[in-house]
Amino acid sequence: MENETNMPQEKPVTVVISRQVLPGHDRDYIAWVHRLVDAATEAPGNTGATMLTPGPGKPGLYHAILRFTDAESVHRWEDSYIRQKLSHEADAFSVKSRQEATGMETWFSIPECPELTTPPQWKMFLITTLAVYAMSVLFVKLEELLKLNWNFYLLNILTSALVVGALTWAVMPWFSRYIFRKWLYKE
Repeated sequence: MENETNMPQEKPVTVVISRQVLPGHDRDYIAWVHRLVDAATEAPGNTGATMLTPGPGKPGLYHAILRFTDAESVHRWEDSYIRQKLSHEADAFSVKSRQEATGMETWFSIPECPELTTPPQWKMFLITTLAVYAMSVLFVKLEELLKLNWNFYLLNILTSALVVGALTWAVMPWFSRYIFRKWLYKE
């Protein structure tokens, strides 16, 4: 029998539900999305929900972002009666599109443009390698400047945390949305 520590770790899953709301139905959508978020946050495995309102030049395009611990939790949610009922309700005043991501491709998704598909993996690999290299050099040089004489493993944990944090919240969103956007999403 395999114990829990040998089990493969499930990847968190982010689902982006975009709806183009029909003219004059914004209030219907707002009331509906609040019911959707309330129901989703009660679902087993849900780790959060975010609502995004239309950006400039995209009137009526709303997004709901739901985060789950794993794919199984997403499937349970999507097969649930309440989710299906809510989705059916919203079809009366909006048109739905959906995206799902499980890993680093969330670094390459742009919430304000759900119609963009995830770039090819080889492009994501190149951009991620460039970003990791740049951040590693930066943080290692910074650690040298600060003359940190820490234990090797402790220093590596610090470096890894700094690199991953910088990539997740600053570098990769900036790279994918502004610096390499045209190249990444080129057909």
